[in-house]
Amino acid sequence: MYAVLVVMAALWLYPIGIALYKATSVGGWHNYVVVLNHPTFSYWHAIGNSFLLAGTTSIVVVLISSLGGFAFSKMTFRGKRLIYNALLACLAVPIAALITPLFFSINTIGLRDTYVGVVIPLIAFNVLMMLMMMRNHFDSVPDELIEAATLDGASTFRVYRSVLMPLSGPALANVGVLSFVYSWNEYLLPTLLLKSPEKFPVTQAISLLQFDRMSQEQISQLYAGLILMTIPSVIVYLFSQRYLQAGITAGAVKS
Repeated sequence: MYAVLVVMAALWLYPIGIALYKATSVGGWHNYVVVLNHPTFSYWHAIGNSFLLAGTTSIVVVLISSLGGFAFSKMTFRGKRLIYNALLACLAVPIAALITPLFFSINTIGLRDTYVGVVIPLIAFNVLMMLMMMRNHFDSVPDELIEAATLDGASTFRVYRSVLMPLSGPALANVGVLSFVYSWNEYLLPTLLLKSPEKFPVTQAISLLQFDRMSQEQISQLYAGLILMTIPSVIVYLFSQRYLQAGITAGAVKS
């Protein structure tokens, strides 16, 4: 078991080690300074764009998935199982199959090259998995709590807001962090839907460091840019690791 874990860790760490080595192989640590002050690549502006896209996406996904998870777990309405299974079936549809209709839809309604035009697909592609996670979490909450709140006169939304939300901190943090990291690392959608360099998130803005013919020093600067690109999402993950560990097991045991 430990041998398998060591091999898996090596497979994950090897490309990171290569990137760290390449980033300083020619030009040393000065490559990071060059990237931060590059004339065609504004790192801090790109970071701001990524925080805007990923932050907005994660907030909306948390709201939608928690409301939907509550409805599919604790509410009773006609067609609930059918609708839920249909939504889960959409997870089997590859994103690549939706690229063409997505592009024409966003372009037709005039949202291409806008932040909103990127955030909407990011929400759609993240919310289904997070909905399933929140539904599993709410399934683990005893129904007796909801029945007691209802007897005290609480409305359905009051039960959601005052009873379930205070018990769902780790699960909500799990959904928020995963949505943030997935959105931060997204490359295909911004490349497809954004064309103005000043609106590029960091994953797309890195392409501004690429040229047809690159010297060894420019290649090292590209690797330095890739390292800098990952730092914010890694920091978010490390600071929320405690909530992630609790949220992963939030729906594992049902009462």
